[in-house]
This record gives sequence, structure tokens and C-alpha cells, in this order.
Amino acid sequence: MRLVRTLIITSLAAVVLALAAAPAGAQFAPTLVDVRAGGHAGANRVVFEFEGDVPTHSVRYVDQLVEDGSGNPISLAGAANLEVIFQGANAHRENGSPTVSPRRFSPGLTAVKEIAQLGDFEAVVSYGIGVDQQRPIQVSTLSNPSRLVIDIATAGGDGSAGDDSHLLPFTGSRSRELLVTGLALLATGATVLALARRTRTV
Repeated sequence: MRLVRTLIITSLAAVVLALAAAPAGAQFAPTLVDVRAGGHAGANRVVFEFEGDVPTHSVRYVDQLVEDGSGNPISLAGAANLEVIFQGANAHRENGSPTVSPRRFSPGLTAVKEIAQLGDFEAVVSYGIGVDQQRPIQVSTLSNPSRLVIDIATAGGDGSAGDDSHLLPFTGSRSRELLVTGLALLATGATVLALARRTRTV
């Protein structure tokens, strides 16, 4: 009975230790603070900048963009629709004021014709990117500051250049959650091992 009680206490301590290991502010959702687009060699680049880590995200082509909440269809310039969704993120401050302006703009690029915010509701931020045609995309993340980068290929006017696998949804990793979970498991394992050795000695 004493051993069981000790294991429960040490498990709770491991959870507290894991939470303490998370950076300050980890409990708050990342905030989108800027959306911009520009031309680069062989690609048009769309950048989403965040305060905090880049959240879990998906990027994919869809037949129709819809407004988050209402479900109303949204039409953007261009013949192809690229949908970007961030889970566990906000695009507003605590007082409700938006952190990104304008919410819809035309960058005047070769491939990227229009960008619009589709929703900012219940920690889900969604955007639509109107592209002239369905082209290969490459998704990456950068730090200092935290950014999600979408490169839309412009080489090959028919959109055939590049690997078609880039057209599939891309989901970001939850590196912070993995770190916290790993620390908790490590602390719990070390404690259980120490108790087992102590019990065997007694």
C-alpha cells in the first residue's frame, strides 16, 4: 500500500515537473501577427508569422473555400484554392482586436492572386490563397520569429514542375508536446526504477 501511494505521488510530481519544463506562456495559443507574400526565384512565397511557436497546421488544395463558422463559400481570384488551417492559434488579442490587417489582399504576384482570412474562431485560424492554377507547393517552418512558409512553384507555366507529393496535406509536428511528454515519462521511469532498487535492498 505504501509503495502504491509513493508511486501515485511520484507520478503527480513528474507531471508537475513536465509542466514546469515547458517554456513560460506555453499554455497560451500562438498568435498570428503578420501575413505577407513576395516573389522569389522559382516560387511565390506566402509567410505566416506568429508570436509563440508555429501551431499545428495543414495546407492543401480544395475545390471550394468556405468561411469558418457560417460555412458560406468564399471566392478568391485565381483558378485554384489553397486552404491553410492552424489548430490551437488565434488572430486576435484578448480584447478581440485583430492582429492581422488587412484580412484580404491581392499581392499582385505571378501565381498568388489573392489571400484572405476565412476564420478566427475557437483557437482555429484559417486562410485561403487564390492561385492562378494548381501548382506544386513546399511547406516549411522558420524560427526567430516563428513562421510558416509556403512556396508555390512558378517554374513551368503549366504547373507540372516539381513533385506532385507537395500537393498532399502537410501537418506540422507538435514538438513542444512531445518534449513535455518525454520529460514526464523520463521522470516517472527514473522514480519507479529508484523505488524498485530501494525495495529490493530492503
